[in-house]
Amino acid sequence: MENTTKKLLVVGSLNIDLVSQVEQLPLPGQTITSEKFYVNPGGKGANQAVAAAKLGAEVSMIGRVGSDNYGTVLLNNLQQSGVHTENIQLSETTGMAFIAVDGQGENHIVLVPGANNEMSIEDIDKYENVIKSSDIIILQLEIPLNVVEYVIELAGKLGKKVILNPAPAQKLSPNLLKGVHTLIPNETELAILTDMPTSTQEEIVAAAKYLKSIGIEEVVVTMGGQGSYLINNDCEVHIPAEKVEVVDTTAAGDSYIGAFAVGQTNGMSSVEAAQFASKVAAITVTREGAQSSLPSLEEVKQYQTVNC
Repeated sequence: MENTTKKLLVVGSLNIDLVSQVEQLPLPGQTITSEKFYVNPGGKGANQAVAAAKLGAEVSMIGRVGSDNYGTVLLNNLQQSGVHTENIQLSETTGMAFIAVDGQGENHIVLVPGANNEMSIEDIDKYENVIKSSDIIILQLEIPLNVVEYVIELAGKLGKKVILNPAPAQKLSPNLLKGVHTLIPNETELAILTDMPTSTQEEIVAAAKYLKSIGIEEVVVTMGGQGSYLINNDCEVHIPAEKVEVVDTTAAGDSYIGAFAVGQTNGMSSVEAAQFASKVAAITVTREGAQSSLPSLEEVKQYQTVNC
């Protein structure tokens, strides 16, 4: 029998997260004391890859880590989570993120790209066969923008669906965006992409419709505790957030994106995939850390059973 399992490919960043828990986030010029410090595997690309793999998808990743101890930690964690790492190359220094998390679960993040900035178009050409054999390509903006543009262009030529998480937030050209099938920004990223206000649901819908008008097939706006909003050719629908006690919002968006992609590979409609992703994100924010907070498929099924 032919294997019909759909494959996900994440092209993106891998970081080590250096996390400080604080009572409140510091003001400019303020020195505060951390209540707890820990080191976690992270990076938006790696987080999304691990999220998808832990939910049962077949996931590969293209990226770079340092030839240092942190790089080894990242590769080992990906492999233990079920992500194929043979397309991840070694550079000098692993990327890092310095994260402060307050008592309400909100965070501040300072990113040091390291090896992620050394990704190149040549890296993509080297692993073009991996792109050819994948069904959905997931991208973020923690690697050089010219690499992101090249992957989107190549994926379009090969007929592959692209999911783009436009984070960290920055302006993107309409030419790049029109090659994206599904764009998943938060409200801040949506505002920067469109130069439009996004403080109300009406404004979010208007900004998302503008992006759709330039050629994006669907836009899914994540809004934290306010849920998410999906707009495509078939529907405009608000997906409520699950009501949970928030511990740490780190990787919440990444878990949503990984889960949304998994839902689509499993034959869910976009609305069903968004509802599934909302449950995954809800579990994620009840736990500390990035990849350490991501749930397994069994945990999500148990959560659905309890909350049905």
